[in-house]
Amino acid sequence: MNHLKIISIFVVIGLFFSCKKEEKEIKKPKPGYNYAGLTVGKYIIYNVDSTFYNVPFNIIETHQFQLKEWIESKYTDASGNEAYRIVRFKKDTAISPDWVHQVVWNATINTSNFQKVEDNIRFVKLTFPIKQNKVWNGNSMNTLAAWDYEYTSIHQPETIGAVPFDSVTTVTQFDDENEILIQRQFYQEKYAANIGLVYKQIIDITKKFDSISGTFKISEGVDITYTFSSYGLE
Repeated sequence: MNHLKIISIFVVIGLFFSCKKEEKEIKKPKPGYNYAGLTVGKYIIYNVDSTFYNVPFNIIETHQFQLKEWIESKYTDASGNEAYRIVRFKKDTAISPDWVHQVVWNATINTSNFQKVEDNIRFVKLTFPIKQNKVWNGNSMNTLAAWDYEYTSIHQPETIGAVPFDSVTTVTQFDDENEILIQRQFYQEKYAANIGLVYKQIIDITKKFDSISGTFKISEGVDITYTFSSYGLE
C-alpha cells in the first residue's frame, strides 16, 4: 500500500470521528439558562386580569391593569451568585396614565437553578437542565409548605397574548382540586427563551354548596392571570 493510500485512509477515519464528535455536541441538551431572561435594562409589560371573591360579604371585584418588571442592575450577592435588582411598576389607566412604582424584587441564577425573591419570599422558579416532567420543591428556599413544581411542557412554540414565541417552557407549580369540589388551587408559569416570564396564572378559590342551584359555587378566593404584552430595553 503506497503512502498516498495510507494518508487517505487516516483522513477518512479522522473525518468520521470528527463528524461523530460534532453530532454528539449538537445533540447535547442545553441547560436552559436563557429562559430566566436576565438582561440588565430589559423590561416586560403584562396585562393583568384579576377577580377577587368574598361572596359572604357580597364582594366580587374585577380589575384590569398592567404590570412592568424592569431589570435595573446586576450585582454579586453574598453567596457569590449573579443577582439582579428588579423594579416593578403598575399602571391602571382608570386611575392614571402613568407608571407607579410598586416594589423592588431580586433574582439570582447559578448553574443549578433560577431563584426569584417576591415580597421577601425566595422561590426556586427554574432548575437546570430543563427536562420534561422534572420535579423539584419550589419552596425549598423558604418556610412555606413544600410544593412540587414540574416541567409539564418544554421548548414548545406557543402564542401568548397574540404574540408567537418559538420556545416556551411551562412550570406547573401547584395543581390541586378537592375531590368534593370545595377548593381549587392552580398555579402555573410559562417562560419564553431569551425573554423570561410571559404568562402566569393563579387560581386559589373555595366553593360552597348552593342549595338553590344544587351546585358548588365560588365563595372566596382569587383568580389572577398575567399575560405578556411587550418587552424592550431602556
